[in-house]
Amino acid sequence: MCVLLWLKSRKIMIRRVAYYSFHVSELVYLIQMKKEFKQFKPSEYRLKDLSQSTDDLSYCYEALKKVSRSFAVVIQQLPEELKNPVCLFYLILRGLDTIEDDMNIDNAVKKEMLLSFADRINEEEFNLENVGDTQDYRDLMLHFDKVIREYQKLGPQYKDVITEITREMAIGMNKYAHETVESYEDWDDYCYYVAGLVGIGLSRLFLASELETSVKLSDKNLSNEMGLFLQKTNIIRDFAEDLEQGRIFWPEESWKNKARTLEELQADEKSGLAALNEVVLNAFEHVPACLEFLECLTNQQVFRFCAIPQLMAVATLKELYNNPLVLHQNVKIRKGKTAKYFIAIQDYNSTKKEFISVLESLEKIDRTGKIKSILAKIKK
Repeated sequence: MCVLLWLKSRKIMIRRVAYYSFHVSELVYLIQMKKEFKQFKPSEYRLKDLSQSTDDLSYCYEALKKVSRSFAVVIQQLPEELKNPVCLFYLILRGLDTIEDDMNIDNAVKKEMLLSFADRINEEEFNLENVGDTQDYRDLMLHFDKVIREYQKLGPQYKDVITEITREMAIGMNKYAHETVESYEDWDDYCYYVAGLVGIGLSRLFLASELETSVKLSDKNLSNEMGLFLQKTNIIRDFAEDLEQGRIFWPEESWKNKARTLEELQADEKSGLAALNEVVLNAFEHVPACLEFLECLTNQQVFRFCAIPQLMAVATLKELYNNPLVLHQNVKIRKGKTAKYFIAIQDYNSTKKEFISVLESLEKIDRTGKIKSILAKIKK
């Protein structure tokens, strides 16, 4: 067994060396990113322990590293004025999401917890015991009062946004606890509640800070599509993991005419790839709106905060398209590619160029003509 593990690790190492010998720039970006973002490594201590040894604000940022290290890094791109509001916005929505994802909570109890959440974040000592499907999430909810105390220190222009978005998201989560995502229209609606609202909320926080002033940020449709693009990418990528846990968020319209069950879809590569490519192309349809949103941003730090996740999503979709591995495991983009986006992307033109590059590489193999149509829209 030890020999087999050694051989496997050696093969992986050889592949990495071979890859980076032809992609030296990505290796340079990777080294630079690891150096710059070393401080954002999650603490080795549990949140339960950190709750006793850190002040409330420090705890919030440590909690963010635990539940989403990637977002903890991206948030550092923001101006100081926005870091705390966005961090707390994320943690509060993560708290709501933790309730939704906990399959051990009785449905009637879960409904009450979701629909009362927006009111309870105004209770200074609000926390929940034994809620969450991982230890980090359970610890976060057990000490949620530390998040709430920091949230209550925010200005009303930020608190009002967070409360309103939290309330509407809870309504949507409760709705889809009892409904199936059948059509692509349902998929858009579901993704609106769990991610589009995040995009809308962030736009409102940007405007509230007065660091961004474009009237386009008040266009809910643009902000919604930013969220839909990211959420659909995650849903597509997580197919195998979600199926293993007995849940699925691909719209039935994408696969019901190809297989009787999702397990059958997973086993039949031809049908599985047909459904996969269909949902990937649907996600790509949000690209023109995403670029229109990014183009209106004037603060470079806000721009990078928004652009980096979008670039990672478009690169991820490229890896997912027509990839049979998606049916059986989580497929991710290379760390070197992620590092490139964090370090090298600084403006709209370089971002748009990267989007076009990805789409042009897929245009050659897309027989539906959808990629060609999307390219035509963004090249105008």
